[in-house]
Amino acid sequence: MLTIEKLTEREKEVLALIKKDATISREEIANKLKISESAVGTYIHHLSTKGYLLGRGYITAPEQKVVIVGGANLDIKGYSPNYIKGSSSPGWIKESSGGVGRNIAEDLALLEQEVVLLTAVSSDHFGDQLKVETEAVGVDISHFKTTPAQDYKTGVYLAHMDQNGDLIGAVNDMRILKEIDSNYLNNKRKIIETSSMLIFDTNLEENIISFLLELVKDKKMIKITDAVSVEKSLKLKGKLTELDYLRANLDEAEVILDIVNIVKMEDSESAQKMDLEARLERLKREYSRNKELPEMIISAGQNGVYYLSQSEGETELRHFEAVKVSSNEIVETTGAGDALTAGFAAGIMNEMSINEAIKLGIKASALTVKSELTCSPDLSKLV
Repeated sequence: MLTIEKLTEREKEVLALIKKDATISREEIANKLKISESAVGTYIHHLSTKGYLLGRGYITAPEQKVVIVGGANLDIKGYSPNYIKGSSSPGWIKESSGGVGRNIAEDLALLEQEVVLLTAVSSDHFGDQLKVETEAVGVDISHFKTTPAQDYKTGVYLAHMDQNGDLIGAVNDMRILKEIDSNYLNNKRKIIETSSMLIFDTNLEENIISFLLELVKDKKMIKITDAVSVEKSLKLKGKLTELDYLRANLDEAEVILDIVNIVKMEDSESAQKMDLEARLERLKREYSRNKELPEMIISAGQNGVYYLSQSEGETELRHFEAVKVSSNEIVETTGAGDALTAGFAAGIMNEMSINEAIKLGIKASALTVKSELTCSPDLSKLV
């Protein structure tokens, strides 16, 4: 990971001009900033020694920022302390900004990372709310794609939670994510290519995931994806070798590695009947058959997190215990996986070891389940 020193205000001004136009001359920079050409030369030398410019010419180095491409939506959650199936249940309803990509972005911002979120919202009230709340936590929203309200509504995730904060059922309307297309990503190419890390979620259309991975195929950046759900994780098949890290739960990992066929009900039922150790051993065995798979961070709820990796022909399955959270402390589990992804990513950005990064993700996840918000403000206490 590139480590770069902080810049002075004048150095920032010079770098901004170079980023805007890589062919700009020293004379033009001097005229725009009303300084001498010799001073410009000094600032360019400083930018090179600090790692912001590479080699001859104005080749900018990757920035210490994370670009996230994924879903942003309004979360509407209904809580029923005494849920009765088929009946209207008394309870309460809360709204908050959500979406896997957006949640990871907010969590990373709370962990003091520089984050740019690429997503699509509508020009409706929900879209305005998402922008305000996301920008307020420090996420760069200047590259959002905003569509007319008559075309698409801002995405909505409508969830029903039980007395333990666990999901009973949900409906999500994410049709607006079709607006994250190849033209949009191509227009944001420079933003993506100059980042140190790219994270995307599988709410994106499958062809857009392929396009995005092709866009950064030869770029020196860390590539992470969040599987999101069993069904959506199918979009990653045939693309895993392009990734550095994959965050998934056990069900998603089994589907991605073709251990379980979700079309066959008996496959899913058989997997659920197996004990955890047997499922993990089967997962490790299948993982070891392909030497080009990304490292996998597998969440297993109260059983903690498992890390799968390969090195010199050997496959390793490493276990990390969950942070103990009592049942009366758990408010809800929505957002816990997003926090794990964000915590791990923040650890990698901060040049932590894999062990330390995963432990940071586990701590972030534990704080999240204690909060009524999808992204817990308490994550800022971890830095």
